[in-house]
Amino acid sequence: GPGQWGTITDLNSASIGIEIDNDGSSPFPDAQIDSLIVLLDDLCTRLRIPRTAIVGHQDFAPTRKPDPGALFPWKRLAEAGLGRWPDRTDETPPANFDPWIALRLIGYPLEDRAATVRAFRNHYRGDGATALDATDRSILYALTRDAWTP
Repeated sequence: GPGQWGTITDLNSASIGIEIDNDGSSPFPDAQIDSLIVLLDDLCTRLRIPRTAIVGHQDFAPTRKPDPGALFPWKRLAEAGLGRWPDRTDETPPANFDPWIALRLIGYPLEDRAATVRAFRNHYRGDGATALDATDRSILYALTRDAWTP
């Protein structure tokens, strides 16, 4: 279906979709995430997929996909070297920092900003809010710091 991540608009020909059985309101079982980490590690190794390229349906299709949802353990995947996670969130972004440009640099589509923020917040904060706040700005800065420092 339609979606976009960065400059990639034909995601069906440039990605691998992995469906995880979960109702969206229950925690993901440890055994399920352990298996997912093994699978992702194997796919990244064999197919030379960048480990930072691991994203969810909601990330690239925020207006039509709710999965994997707010309870998905993205930080746990990042601790296994998969996906992206901020190394720190206590830095104040510089005056020229634009959170919308940061979202776009990460890969998020911006056509529906509330849906994009909900996807971002589910991924990095697990709450599905639709407005950016100071914590989001710090997370976004940590994820894109190299683009903002001279």
